[in-house]
Amino acid sequence: MRQLSGFLIRSVRDMLRWNILRFALLLGLPLAALWIGIGYQIWDPLVALCAKLIGWIPFSVVKANGAMMILFFIWLIAVLVSFAALTALVGPPILRYFKERTYYFYTFTALLGFSGFWAAAMFYKWDELFPRVEKLLALLPFNTVAEASAGLLAFYLLYNLFILSLFFAVSLFRKHFLEPLREQYYPSVTPPQDRVGRFHGVRLLNDAFFFLVISLIAAPVLFIPVANVIVQLFLWAWLYKESYFLSTCNLYCSKADHENLTRHRAVIAAVAIMAAVLNFVPVVNIFTPFFAQLMFFHWIMEHRQSQKSEEA
Repeated sequence: MRQLSGFLIRSVRDMLRWNILRFALLLGLPLAALWIGIGYQIWDPLVALCAKLIGWIPFSVVKANGAMMILFFIWLIAVLVSFAALTALVGPPILRYFKERTYYFYTFTALLGFSGFWAAAMFYKWDELFPRVEKLLALLPFNTVAEASAGLLAFYLLYNLFILSLFFAVSLFRKHFLEPLREQYYPSVTPPQDRVGRFHGVRLLNDAFFFLVISLIAAPVLFIPVANVIVQLFLWAWLYKESYFLSTCNLYCSKADHENLTRHRAVIAAVAIMAAVLNFVPVVNIFTPFFAQLMFFHWIMEHRQSQKSEEA
């Protein structure tokens, strides 16, 4: 577990490589455009369906959840506006001297920094902000609150489908961006001949099915403040935990390596949770599946490299 910080730094650094950025743009942007188009076509019936679901929920719960979701969007806007303001201020005099890779590092770290800052600020003022937003919602007719919550719920459903599609796409093309990293960082560690026999595609489908089913079953929890964040974090972590560990291990692990690494359940869970947290960060979320894959890659390759050193 102590080595995770090192794997974290290396994975963040690798995400800023053009090879990874290119895949993120080529995969993420078309998928985002696809789901925006689908959402535009089905928005009205989807919102109507969500409104019916919300109609079964007590108004006090809808009001509390609506207040939390509004605060979330305020946080999102604060992060994006702060990043845009900083870039506008330091861009002309400073960013022009940055190398291309350094600019990507600035973008990534600035978004993470502002996300953490505004999250901490809102948490510090939570006792003041939350009751005020709740009072504002209480002044509105029930239908207005329900319709607003239905729109937010519809957006949430579409966003999860985007995350799920990106989850599949990154796993499908994982070798194209992992293999150059292996050749650069671990040239002496070659893929074993007795690779793990389990086909990772079955694991992907099982986890995706579980993700969809539990998302539907847990839909009422989405209206309970705090609990909805915990449930969503659990679902995203579950999505990455076994599937991405196995998909990476399927390329670079022998059967013995896989059995040995599987015992480290805490490490696998920690990597998945770290990746799942990034899904809450705007813009950075497009890199989440790459981050999970890279973390597992460096962990597995370091394990194999240490095993090779011991044998020598």
